[in-house]
Amino acid sequence: MVLYNQIDRKYISLVDEFDLLKVVGEDSSRFLSGQLTNNLDDIENGQFQLQARLDRGGKLKSFFYLLRDELDFYILILKDFTKELQEDLQKYIIMDDVEITCCEREIWLVFSAYENPKKEFELERVFSGSYGFYPAFLTFDKPDTSNLTPILKEDFNVWSILQGEPVNGVTAQVDVLVTDTIVNLQGVSLDKGCYLGQETVSKIETRRGGAYFPVLLNVSAGDFEKLRIGEVLKIADRKAGVVLWKGGFNEEKIVIVSLIRDFRIEGRCLDLNINSNKISGTVAYLPFYKFAGKVALVEDLYEEAVKTFHGEDDLGAIEKFEEILKIDPMNEDSFEAIGVIFGRMEKFEEGISFMDEVLKANPDSVMAHTNKSLFYMRLGEIEKAEEEKAQATVKTFGSFGKEAERKKLEEEKEKQAQADIQRRFEMFNQVLEIDPDDSLANYGLADIYYQRGDSVKSIPLLLKVISENQKYSVGYLLLGKCYLELNKMKEAKEIFEKGILVASAQGDLMPANEMQAKLTSLL
Repeated sequence: MVLYNQIDRKYISLVDEFDLLKVVGEDSSRFLSGQLTNNLDDIENGQFQLQARLDRGGKLKSFFYLLRDELDFYILILKDFTKELQEDLQKYIIMDDVEITCCEREIWLVFSAYENPKKEFELERVFSGSYGFYPAFLTFDKPDTSNLTPILKEDFNVWSILQGEPVNGVTAQVDVLVTDTIVNLQGVSLDKGCYLGQETVSKIETRRGGAYFPVLLNVSAGDFEKLRIGEVLKIADRKAGVVLWKGGFNEEKIVIVSLIRDFRIEGRCLDLNINSNKISGTVAYLPFYKFAGKVALVEDLYEEAVKTFHGEDDLGAIEKFEEILKIDPMNEDSFEAIGVIFGRMEKFEEGISFMDEVLKANPDSVMAHTNKSLFYMRLGEIEKAEEEKAQATVKTFGSFGKEAERKKLEEEKEKQAQADIQRRFEMFNQVLEIDPDDSLANYGLADIYYQRGDSVKSIPLLLKVISENQKYSVGYLLLGKCYLELNKMKEAKEIFEKGILVASAQGDLMPANEMQAKLTSLL
């Protein structure tokens, strides 16, 4: 579900629940990098980023948003954590040129996919990032609310939970391993250097991942009423998880649980016991609403704009196409559509100016010159019309040459890919001559046969793989796919069911999720 209509261009003031700390000094960047969990190299001037502070054992002490302002930083933090974090960091400032002070400033969070929010909302300073996996920005300047909608505090808190943002006491609990909290999704980097608790986090992540983690549990209305926050969920007398939160949003009944790794497979249906009650639920990952990205957002808006255009509302269509350009300032199709509409309205000069914008976005556009030729003709400027027509002809022939070049390049890539497959094929066969039971070589050879559409030859190799190494998760996945190719649905179902158990027990969630998706489609 795309979130655009739910949250875009909404805002909330964070002053009531959050404090703002300012970190200044020549050593501030290096100092913070050694103390916090996320990679400061990933945050540029004018951006914000989720960060956390851990203890030596990798347990969460606090979480907050770090804002980079050239050489200085701001920390936007819940008031409950402010004093502890400030005192904690202060202990580590020994010979560093770093100063941490409180700021008395109001700050707003605004959701917007606009490419340049500072310009569009006429703000002096913004910090861009994502909140709930949706484009957003923070600002110290009160935004013009004439084109914005306020978010009620209670709705904002629920939405934050559902969208995978850390909420204190729910999806982010202090004194719990950070790998078992939602902070781990966006607030912890495994690529950066040492920080307090880093060794523990690294060991957990390189093994099987967090033992427990917050997920959605889709249940019936009847089962929803049986659940209580804090209660333990069991599967066959084994603890499977704990209920973190339950509530309603947009007429949906939603439950969030901290679920153990073995059962944390998206789409998996679980039969659970809670006290003496039996319930069923299907696992789903956060966030609840999936923002498909700016490309999908632009496509949705473009479809709306075209419908408006076909409804004979030219001005309404222009407004929608202009909205797209605020998100994607170089969107060629929107420039061209606006130009065409102006042409239909006989505003030819405006139409020509938008065709010029098309050419800035795509200098090879044939239609831009064609439309300009038509517009100049209607204006009676015959010489310019002929010049644009000639340009369109030249670029048409040029496009033929580029298309031929593209096809040639694709053929060369395909040839290279086939040569690489043949090289791997020969290498795997050589390994198997030495050791017929080598799992990697058998799997690699089976994968090549599968890619070549010869699943019959893949199956015995994969059966040998999972016989020699029963924990080879991707072996089950490929074997199941081979059975599907041969329309052996019963065998595919059985191998996926077994493979899901193997993969989830090891924390191999990618193959486990793919097998669950294929199993669900079979069922």
